[in-house]
Amino acid sequence: MIRKLMPLLAILLVIAVAGSAFSQTEDEIIAKYLKKAEKKHRDKVGFIGLTGAYGKLPNETDYLKFRNYSNNNIAPGNPIDGIWRSKQFGFEMGMMVARQFSVKAGFDYWLKMGNEATGDYTMAIEPLGIQDNFTIKSEIQVYGFWAGFDYYLLNPPNRAALVNALSVRCGASGGLYMANWDIWSGASAFNLSLENFEQNSDPYTGSTPSFSAWVGADYPTPFFNMLVGLEATYQYLNFDKLHAYNSLGEELYVTYSDNSSDRVKLDFSGFRGKVVLKRYFAW
Repeated sequence: MIRKLMPLLAILLVIAVAGSAFSQTEDEIIAKYLKKAEKKHRDKVGFIGLTGAYGKLPNETDYLKFRNYSNNNIAPGNPIDGIWRSKQFGFEMGMMVARQFSVKAGFDYWLKMGNEATGDYTMAIEPLGIQDNFTIKSEIQVYGFWAGFDYYLLNPPNRAALVNALSVRCGASGGLYMANWDIWSGASAFNLSLENFEQNSDPYTGSTPSFSAWVGADYPTPFFNMLVGLEATYQYLNFDKLHAYNSLGEELYVTYSDNSSDRVKLDFSGFRGKVVLKRYFAW
């Protein structure tokens, strides 16, 4: 009798297990779909930010030598100011590629440095000589693009792109920076880089690689999940070949003495204090 019932019991057991499995699979499918959708929705975390920085430039530079040399040979007064500080603004964006690691890129724009003065001047070096209503101008514009990374030492953003406490990070970057030096006509002759006076009005230009390293901290605000950050940065930035060309294709450049080999290099390396307004987002 038992042997006759065994096949029937086996069939009933299979039906019960199959029904239970089907019921569980239906619930699991819905749960897995929702979990997958949520995971997919928050699979990536990115950020955008606006920056402002104030930098200290070296106390001894070729530009300051050029300024002193020029002022010593121009009368009256000291029409050319020195450059000791930088002010810059920028934009950055990036994404998290690991829980504590992000990559980013950005753009920096520096406010003009230098000055201009108009008056009647006597140049101690020919062929400029006496110049009436003459504008002595020396203004430098810097901008650049960079790419780098952040490593989060404390409280990186979570998968929902939220930072709930003080976040600490460090990082580094490399980039390409450009400079335009808008300088008065005849400056190349004044500094004896060429023997003949050149009516050069085009800015002296140049580009150079730059490298930076920093440590920073971000703190969440109650406004639209924005964070306010502070960074202490050191940037290496040295333009060693700024020049222009005359109509004959000859190179024009500026020196800081009466020796044509004393070419002015613009060293803007130094420490920067940076403020960052940032927002993380998930997608």
